[in-house]
Amino acid sequence: MISAMSDSVNLAAADPALWTLGVTAYAAAILVCTGVAVNAAARGRRRTAIVMALTVVLLSLAGVVVAVLSSTH
Repeated sequence: MISAMSDSVNLAAADPALWTLGVTAYAAAILVCTGVAVNAAARGRRRTAIVMALTVVLLSLAGVVVAVLSSTH
């Protein structure tokens, strides 16, 4: 029988430069979506503003979930 622990990936052993690059891309995606949402709202493009705002919320929630999961393993 294979235990669940043998299938886990040791993320602490990953290259720190890749982690830094990933976090930077994640933060940039949130900032870009926020900027697009504000610009769209200012220009009256309601649908684009709503979609970008929802994207920011989903990215933020995903970040919280990843942070919680990484702290428990």
